[in-house]
Amino acid sequence: MMKYFEKIKNYVINFTKKGLTPHEIALGLALGVLIAFVPVMGTHTILAIGLASLLRLSPLIVLVGTQVSNPLSYPFQLFLCAEVGNLILKGSFLELTFSKNIKFLLSHYLWPIVVGSVVVGILAAGIAYAVTKFFLNKRKRTA
Repeated sequence: MMKYFEKIKNYVINFTKKGLTPHEIALGLALGVLIAFVPVMGTHTILAIGLASLLRLSPLIVLVGTQVSNPLSYPFQLFLCAEVGNLILKGSFLELTFSKNIKFLLSHYLWPIVVGSVVVGILAAGIAYAVTKFFLNKRKRTA
């Protein structure tokens, strides 16, 4: 797992050698992290490329940011978003119940997931931006 993060770190650092500023790289990664919290699987790549083009950011950097959401992290991410969303909407943690009633499932889980995804996504994107920009600026000063 650490080799994976090391590869991503080196990949991001290589963008500084291609003339991108720490702000541009951090912004692209932050956008990718925000997109990673969209709770609809299969939309991340399309959103990343579309928004990167619209905002004139590097699509590759944005796609790297979306890797926060992957098959290993997605169930935990979804659960965290549901809990945060339910805490915001109802003031308590989510009661896990199983039902075959689709209306119940949608009303019980959908809105907490959507609200939680927005809140957690914004927080994670802000952290990603700050950490990335800090380390790239620090690396720039020492180089």
